[in-house]
Amino acid sequence: KIDKKNIIILIMESYSKEFVGFYNNGTGYTPFLDSLMQNSLVFENAYANGLKSIEALPAITASIPTLMNNPFITSQYAQNNFVSLASLLNKEGYNTSLYHGGSRGTMGFYSFSKKAGFTDYFGMQEYNNTDDFDGTWGIYDGPFMKYFYDGLNQKEEPFFSVLFTLSSHPPYTTPPDYKHNFNNIGIRETIRYTDFALSQFFKQCKNKEWFENTIFIITADHTSGLKYSKKYK
Repeated sequence: KIDKKNIIILIMESYSKEFVGFYNNGTGYTPFLDSLMQNSLVFENAYANGLKSIEALPAITASIPTLMNNPFITSQYAQNNFVSLASLLNKEGYNTSLYHGGSRGTMGFYSFSKKAGFTDYFGMQEYNNTDDFDGTWGIYDGPFMKYFYDGLNQKEEPFFSVLFTLSSHPPYTTPPDYKHNFNNIGIRETIRYTDFALSQFFKQCKNKEWFENTIFIITADHTSGLKYSKKYK
């Protein structure tokens, strides 16, 4: 019998160790995540099971690493039966959901979610407000995390929910009302933006009754292709 805690997995787009201050003597772009890591179980040795976002979802939620040249989601095996965290937790009475702010066809996430057994999928169509569209990938992380938070509050416990962020992906844009610090917005600034969005998300969650009964797992999908310090090249 399992302890029926709620489980939330936050998959952070391109969150390389290089950008996380906790791993670099405080030098980084993730002040809020650093503060969480002071009070969390932190894994020092982390290795991505793929190089692209499309490879991350099967690896993280279904333990299917990148074993082929083409991603599992677009391979001939995508319609095979497989076990995922969602399908296992469905049997334990969990409400299971996947949130990604992109359009429904992006990277095959919607079809994967159905095959993996997620009961619900929430993306740009479900969000239904193009005012918060980033112009390329989907809904900015800030408003989409607010939407995610609102969704969690409507779920019956226990629930298992996965959020996959997208703002720290090329072409690296932030909302017009976000006061960015660099002249040229690049990945480091979008990492900082998503970290800020994460802080707002947790600020809201911590006052809810379900918060104390919830395990939060935070991971990157993969490292960024961009490297700035010699150590990470």
